[in-house]
Amino acid sequence: MLADILAQVGQAGTVVVGSFGIYVALRNQRRQLNAQMFIEFSGRFQKLLREFPTEAWLANRSANEAIPPSSQELTDCTLYTIQFVYDVYHLHKNGFIAKNLWTLWEREIKNTLSGRVFQREWERVAAEFAHSPEFVQYINAIMRCKPSPSAASAGSSSY
Repeated sequence: MLADILAQVGQAGTVVVGSFGIYVALRNQRRQLNAQMFIEFSGRFQKLLREFPTEAWLANRSANEAIPPSSQELTDCTLYTIQFVYDVYHLHKNGFIAKNLWTLWEREIKNTLSGRVFQREWERVAAEFAHSPEFVQYINAIMRCKPSPSAASAGSSSY
């Protein structure tokens, strides 16, 4: 009788330990995937920065810089940047990005897209995102926000 009880407790213990092991493995896998996403998307962002005209980027980040005239290159770079934000936004909305990682990225998204250059160029590219009204609403809300004084005076990206 005692042997049966010990066997059942042992089996239950094995199930608990096994379940805990699976939980830890899944949690670690999610963390690793988020780290890989961070590396991949940071690389994509750095590539966008290299392609973006320097004078436009500086004018976007600092009120002291003159805004360059609109050009096809600037519009294209804005479109690529907002497409990048679209990808990250939808990964977040579908639960593929951890909250703390999204918070980190969203701060930079807001600082970037609330700048004067992106506000002007958004009018030229907004129609490209008409298929996603929720995203357009999100971007419009960001555009209405003003960057924090520290971000505006920094003049460079935190990446």
